[in-house]
Amino acid sequence: MKSFSLMNMLLLAGSGATFFFAASPSQAAVINISDFTGWQGVGNFNLSNQQAGLSSDGGVADTAVESFLGLANRALDTFNSQNVINGSAIKNTITVQAGDVLRFNWRFQTDEYLSSLVYNDFSFYSIGTSLNRLADVRQVGNFGQTASQTSYTFNTAGTYTIGFGVVNTLDRFLGSSLTVRTSSSAGSEPVPEPMTIIGSLTAGAFGVALRRKRKQQGAVK
Repeated sequence: MKSFSLMNMLLLAGSGATFFFAASPSQAAVINISDFTGWQGVGNFNLSNQQAGLSSDGGVADTAVESFLGLANRALDTFNSQNVINGSAIKNTITVQAGDVLRFNWRFQTDEYLSSLVYNDFSFYSIGTSLNRLADVRQVGNFGQTASQTSYTFNTAGTYTIGFGVVNTLDRFLGSSLTVRTSSSAGSEPVPEPMTIIGSLTAGAFGVALRRKRKQQGAVK
């Protein structure tokens, strides 16, 4: 009788999980940049099928970068709380669904150094009019560098302008660079929803209880 009660509890738990988490697992597309040759750019940049290289040395005025990316006037100054002098940027347009994930690898390197004026050159990526920092001089230190992989999830479906940039602040004498590379994985990845997780746990517990019940029935015989 005890094992039968446990069985009923597990069946009730399973039906309850189905009721509250009826949605099936969804597929979120992972958008890996595979080729930069079709991108546009301003300033000092180089595009290939494997990577994009940008340098703030020889870049265009900050207002030109903002206009190119569709950003508001002085958006870069406000973002960094410093006067941005010049820089370089690239962009492309993509259409996504809600839940899609943009993924890319990048490296930031600077010839700049921190001083009392804090020449905080920085690199960034933009999604529409939204600016997102990648790295800056404060983070990497004098003449430093860093590399990482970044993912961005789109909450709303639509067509977006994706941009990457690197800029000089306060002066244009010592520059910084940004390299963006294609990410290693491609395709789509399943996004598990609560039904998947709870369903797996319920199924596992149900199997244990069923085996126990059969053993007890065999012992009675």
